[in-house]
Amino acid sequence: MASRTYGILWRWHFLAGLVACPVIFVLAVTGALYVFQPELERFAYSELREVTPRGEPMPIDALVASIPPECRHGSIEVPTRPTFAVRVWCPGDGKQSAFIDPYSGALLGREIWDDTIFGFILKVHWELLLGENGRLVVEWATSWTIVMLLTGAYLWWPSRRGGGKWWPRRNVASRQRLRDLHSVAGAYVLPLLFVISATGLFWTRFAGEDRWHRVANDPADQVWDAPPKSSAPAGRPRIGFDRAILAAGIDMRDEWRGVSIDIGKDPTAAYTVYASSLDNDTPWHTEIIFIDAYDGTDLRRVGWSERSTLNQISNAGYAIHVGAIGSWPGRILALVAAIVLAALCVTGPWLWWKRRPRGKLGIPPRAERFAWPLVTGLIVLGWLMPTVGYTLLAIAAFELGHFGARRVLARMS
Repeated sequence: MASRTYGILWRWHFLAGLVACPVIFVLAVTGALYVFQPELERFAYSELREVTPRGEPMPIDALVASIPPECRHGSIEVPTRPTFAVRVWCPGDGKQSAFIDPYSGALLGREIWDDTIFGFILKVHWELLLGENGRLVVEWATSWTIVMLLTGAYLWWPSRRGGGKWWPRRNVASRQRLRDLHSVAGAYVLPLLFVISATGLFWTRFAGEDRWHRVANDPADQVWDAPPKSSAPAGRPRIGFDRAILAAGIDMRDEWRGVSIDIGKDPTAAYTVYASSLDNDTPWHTEIIFIDAYDGTDLRRVGWSERSTLNQISNAGYAIHVGAIGSWPGRILALVAAIVLAALCVTGPWLWWKRRPRGKLGIPPRAERFAWPLVTGLIVLGWLMPTVGYTLLAIAAFELGHFGARRVLARMS
């Protein structure tokens, strides 16, 4: 049983790695570049994002007049640091924004997210520049990364005879040294890679939208689909953005979180105030407050405690995925994990190339019998990660067709 299981897992680990590694390598490199995106973006585009403090900033209501017409009904990021510019996200696809000097009201410039360095990196990481088809390829590769991590852990496990080691051996052949380097490096970062890969599936088509979000969704998150409405009494003016922020219980003079507020054009739309940590390192401080636009009533407040455990994990997904949840140490660990993952995608195929028999592919042999507990595990993984399930079904159909064709040919001969 152990030998049969080892052979099956070795074959799956090998085939998945050989096919998926080119995509995984791209995801690992772009992920590593994206880890320090907030800090590097402020540095690379300082002419838009940074200003020189000059006294007291203007009220938000006064700055609204400087917003370009196409962005009038978007969302304002209120600066919580003296050197930050006001950022206005334009409505639509959420990729165009304008920047305003909070001290003079001058328009500093506009930005299209896809045209920035990190916009391009994210587009490659998200969909490989191939649109929706690329997004499905990314989901497929990420799902199989999890399968490779699980199978790799079994192949390395030290308690098994001939299993893995805690450090690479020195007095061995170069091929064995390469194998130790591949397995030991993967073993040490495996927990991090598993968490990063699993949270990466949160934004995918099948595993994310069709599986995870349907389970994790709760009333606290559904408020986005049906936000509370303002009273909108006849003849009464809206209270303005500055009063709405104060009504939400936020004092911008000592607020350390990033704060944004929507500019709704519907008379019944409430002010939506969103507060979260600037670098996403403490997602539990995220808060959404809906304020009546005419009398300043607190209509609805959604904080961390209002969410279910699964929804908390879902809302912390980005912070976990990029390592921001641990601040700088977490980001450094995420960077190291991404670099190791990229290296594994090099050492794995390299190891295969060194080990393969001359003139042959050297694919691990097909198991003659199934290990049914393992099949059950694959079925579970196939349901949790549908692209894995679809791949397994396609392979099973091919194997059955191949087996049937062989039997027909055998009878005819």
